[in-house]
Amino acid sequence: SRAASYCEVHLLLAAMFRASIRPLAQAMRPVAATAARGSPLAALARPPSAAATLLARRGFAASATVLGKKPKHEDGTLEGRYATALFMASSGKLDKVYEDMTGLREMMQTSSDFKLLIETPGVDPTTKVATLEAVCKKAGADGAVFNFLKVLIENKRIKKLTRVVDLFEVMFRAEKGHVLCKVTSATPLSSSQMSEVKKAMEKRAEKGSTLIMEYATNPAILGGLVVKMGEAVFDNSVAARLDRLQVQLLQPLA
Repeated sequence: SRAASYCEVHLLLAAMFRASIRPLAQAMRPVAATAARGSPLAALARPPSAAATLLARRGFAASATVLGKKPKHEDGTLEGRYATALFMASSGKLDKVYEDMTGLREMMQTSSDFKLLIETPGVDPTTKVATLEAVCKKAGADGAVFNFLKVLIENKRIKKLTRVVDLFEVMFRAEKGHVLCKVTSATPLSSSQMSEVKKAMEKRAEKGSTLIMEYATNPAILGGLVVKMGEAVFDNSVAARLDRLQVQLLQPLA
């Protein structure tokens, strides 16, 4: 099962990360001393040029057998361009790549070792690539996912992985006709109430859409519901109604 597979991955990752991090402190001592003497080490930390980034993305895209179409949802940010490149390279295996990428995000959230590996700039890129290759193989990830991770590492963008996955998920949902519907209530809703809310929002959704329901609580809204479906927000909370009433009461008399 996916849960069992990722449990094994967590154990493997922890062992490999500890092994890779041991020499880091020793290696950083001479680096720190050299930097203190004014060595131009800062040049090594500069982000890659736009041309280098573009070439790396082209190289990643070229590694795919067939380039797919552009996603229906477009994002012009740096992370969005990487997510777009991955989407186009996932032709014919989009579901698998989506599962793998969201699995990586889940590991970021649950494994401190994996989070440190991704976010620690002092870990040698070669070590990161080797560790991620072992993790991807153990988890049975698609080859396109590992190639994509290598591109992020080479371009010093691996720390943006979580945001890239979030945008890739938006593109995936748009392609599948999935619409995220977040429902916030002051207290937890019952199963029957959740069902009623879902039916009501399905009537408002575009024909052919599939709602992905998420429920949360926020006592600050006092009562009622706040529903965000796609980009639309329906605020029928008690707090919002009180705010509107206050505005009306403060209006000058005609």
